[in-house]
Amino acid sequence: MSNFGNLDWVDGQVSVPGVYANLWYVEKSKIISWPQFAAAPADAQAEVTLAGDFVLEAATLWKRINCIDVKSEPTSEQQGEIRCKTYANKFKVVTSLTTVEATAFAKLAANTDLVYIYQERDGGKFRVCGSEKFLTDTKVTQMTGSSPTSEKGTMLEVEATDVCPFPFYDGLITDSTGEVNPTAL
Repeated sequence: MSNFGNLDWVDGQVSVPGVYANLWYVEKSKIISWPQFAAAPADAQAEVTLAGDFVLEAATLWKRINCIDVKSEPTSEQQGEIRCKTYANKFKVVTSLTTVEATAFAKLAANTDLVYIYQERDGGKFRVCGSEKFLTDTKVTQMTGSSPTSEKGTMLEVEATDVCPFPFYDGLITDSTGEVNPTAL
C-alpha cells in the first residue's frame, strides 16, 4: 500500500511557523520501552507517527525547558546513500537562563543521550527529536553577555539521526505539573 498523497495548498490557508515555548526531555537510559512506527501503516499519519507511549522507569517524569520560541528552530535534512537514507534532525533551542540548573544541564547533557519532544505552533502536534536506534548529541553554549543589550542565556544544538523527519507523537507526556497532553491517544 502506498501512503503517498496530494500536497495541496488551499488559498487563504495559513501555515504558522515555530514551536511553543516549552519542550521536554528525558535520559534515554530512563526509557523502558519506546513507541514504534506501525509495521504496516494504513495512511500518511500512521507512516510518520510513533504509536504508543514512552514507558519510563518508575517515578521518572519528563523534564521541561522553557525556551525563547522565536529563536528556537527544528530543521530536518535527508542524509545518506540510496536505500540507506536517514534524516539529520537538528534542533536549535535558546533559553534566557544561565542559572545553576541551566549550567548543570549543560554539564550533564554533554555526555548523556537524551530524547526531546517539542510542540509545533501549526496544529499543536508534538514531535520527537531523538531515536531509539541512534545517539542524540546535545551541544550546549552559554553566553553571559558583555553589555546591557547583549544576549544572555543557554543555547542547545541538538542533533539526532532518525528514519523520519521529527516523528509525530500522540502519546503521554507527564512532567512535574501533570499531563502535558491530556488528549494523548
